[in-house]
Amino acid sequence: MKQNDSYKDRLIQLIDALLQGNISQDAHSELEQLLLEDPKQRQSYLDYMRVHSGLSVWATETKESDDWIPHPTHTVPQTRLGTPRFLLLLASSLVAATLLLSLAYYAGWNTRPNSDPLMADSPKTASEVETNSPKTDHIALLTQAVGVEWDTPRNLQTGAGLSAGWLKLKKGTIQVELISGASVLIEGPAAFELISPLKTFCKYGKVRASVPEQAQGFTIETSKLNVVDLGTEFTLSLEPSGDGQVQVIDGMVELHPSNQRKTPSKIQSLKTGEGVQFDQEGITNRLNEDMLPLINLEELSHLAEQQQQQQFSRWQNQNQSLKTDPSLIAYYDFEETSNWLRTLSNKIQNNKSSVDGAIVGCQWTSGRWPQKRALEFKRTSDRVRLHVPGEYQSLTFMAWVRIEGFDRWLSSLMLTDGYNPGNPHWQLSDQGEIILGIKEGGGKNYFSPVVLKPTDLGRWIFLVTVYDHQKKEVIHYLDGLPVSHHRLENPIPLVIGPAEIGNWRPKEHTGEHSIRSLNGRLDEFALFGRALSAKNILKLYHSGKPNS
Repeated sequence: MKQNDSYKDRLIQLIDALLQGNISQDAHSELEQLLLEDPKQRQSYLDYMRVHSGLSVWATETKESDDWIPHPTHTVPQTRLGTPRFLLLLASSLVAATLLLSLAYYAGWNTRPNSDPLMADSPKTASEVETNSPKTDHIALLTQAVGVEWDTPRNLQTGAGLSAGWLKLKKGTIQVELISGASVLIEGPAAFELISPLKTFCKYGKVRASVPEQAQGFTIETSKLNVVDLGTEFTLSLEPSGDGQVQVIDGMVELHPSNQRKTPSKIQSLKTGEGVQFDQEGITNRLNEDMLPLINLEELSHLAEQQQQQQFSRWQNQNQSLKTDPSLIAYYDFEETSNWLRTLSNKIQNNKSSVDGAIVGCQWTSGRWPQKRALEFKRTSDRVRLHVPGEYQSLTFMAWVRIEGFDRWLSSLMLTDGYNPGNPHWQLSDQGEIILGIKEGGGKNYFSPVVLKPTDLGRWIFLVTVYDHQKKEVIHYLDGLPVSHHRLENPIPLVIGPAEIGNWRPKEHTGEHSIRSLNGRLDEFALFGRALSAKNILKLYHSGKPNS
């Protein structure tokens, strides 16, 4: 029997004794020592306890459902909640939880930046799972954006999910579809707040709302009055001063005072073609003439197509320039000529190395623009195989990627087959962290904060990670901006060799997290043999982003 097998058998014996409540003090100390010394044993312990907990709950629920069957001798339904066996399970589970939390505190299990990305031995406490687990909290979707300059720290792109919160535009027009079915066009300058699927607030700006029957009752609130839809299309124009206008294009709306407790009876109805203007005091007067027309959806779609073509042309110009960068090791623009090609060409100019990729399983699809090509990674077998020779003091990893889902704890961007000294692993966690793992002695992970949210799924994002040997730092970037800096204590030369994009073929590793296939699309990937500057990275983002 292998030594690892004997360790595992002994671990199971000790866990069984713990759960039965007859573990001795010496055995208890032995279990603690096993868990403290070996990350694999800690993971096995966690897995065993999860299975045990699930089976216990299942058995209890099953037995309880059987015991609820009426019986002539039963005066009260019998359950297992008071049985000695249940009390034993409860007590032993509490003991196990206490042991686990104590070990986690003393051993520092959750210092994830120092953990080995191959072993994925960083279990999370219950509180961390509650705090960090992605929540699908979006209530709307940004479906179009034309000529937009955002008045927010982070620019939003078409396809982004939107949580409750403010949308602020300096200029341009966006289309927002709420999950209730209501759709609004917002023309900047504007400050518009999403409150719920059926409620919004406009501070200022121009809004055109289209509300189907399913979303009747959709409301746009203002500081002076609230526009309540009754199945219609209407426009709202509001100045920062508080003066505004409302007009119904089709159907009917009601105008409610913003404070109905003070003036509950002042409700006005407007039908097709009717409108009012109101001032800072909330006083309304009928419009004598039509409002200036706001852009409609057809016009916005036409402008969006023109903008996409301009953006694509701008990227094509950048693409030609980028190919001449002498520091490029590999550059894949995914612009192959045929769906039947299974080779991803390295497009660097004067390519002296054969760093072409072999496409395995992936299917061709559309990229950031309808004219742009991309590869879709969907199955656990989908990948691009490549071999990168040489040794590098600094590296920059760059990719345009559209994540469709975080299906496992780690999702590959580019990983080397092995994990030898200097081998880099670039990947994402299911929490939305960007990770660069480098084998430095025992291994070192550089985790960004949680920067990707459920609202980022399905949109194109620009990811860059820089390993800077000279400045002794690792920097993660999202959409052209740095999101975290990490100090390199002992920078070492990086070696890639055989590797994969979008997947991982591990060597001599049979751990739980050996499957790290990407669920999403890639339409541009670059590997530079130098540390790109923040200025260069921001320029690449602006030249390559799919819309303004």
